[in-house]
Amino acid sequence: MVGALAARWLLTAVFAAAGLGSLPVRGRAGPARVADRVSDVFHALMSAALIVMTWRSEPTLPVWFQTTLFGCAVIWFGLASPRGTVRFRERGLSGLHHALMAGAMIWMITAMPATMRMVPAGPARSATPIISRPATPAAVLVVSVLLVAYFGLAAVPLFVRAIGPGRRVSDRAAFSHAAMSAGVAAMLLAML
Repeated sequence: MVGALAARWLLTAVFAAAGLGSLPVRGRAGPARVADRVSDVFHALMSAALIVMTWRSEPTLPVWFQTTLFGCAVIWFGLASPRGTVRFRERGLSGLHHALMAGAMIWMITAMPATMRMVPAGPARSATPIISRPATPAAVLVVSVLLVAYFGLAAVPLFVRAIGPGRRVSDRAAFSHAAMSAGVAAMLLAML
């Protein structure tokens, strides 16, 4: 969960834009379209999960379910479509970037809660003070910083590709992926 209310709303808008940008575009048909739909579903699920993570510190679904779901996304993007789906192959967007993003989702679900502040639940919330934040383990810090740097840097060329002449969004898919990359970097940074 992100602390500042303004940051929560900003991240919600970023992930909502990323999710809406991944919605299917009408007009394509055939077997390539099926692969695009699977990719679109994973993008929408990751966007929705990130919005929920922005507002809630405890998982709404069991950790094993989320880990399995995003593990399937890692396999889909990393192995089933290593060169990207037809829609993204033309733009040079690698499936490995998406696999790493799904892996970062698993990282946030499983490793990052150890770095979060613990808040008492229920009636004890008002009677018990917030327990101080534990020191972040070095390995968690290093991996998180590397992921923040990667996703932050990966967003730059995607934004450049998305914004066409006249400062308008000319490539909706690239904008969606740029927003998702920047949002994941910000989310990881906020969780440290």
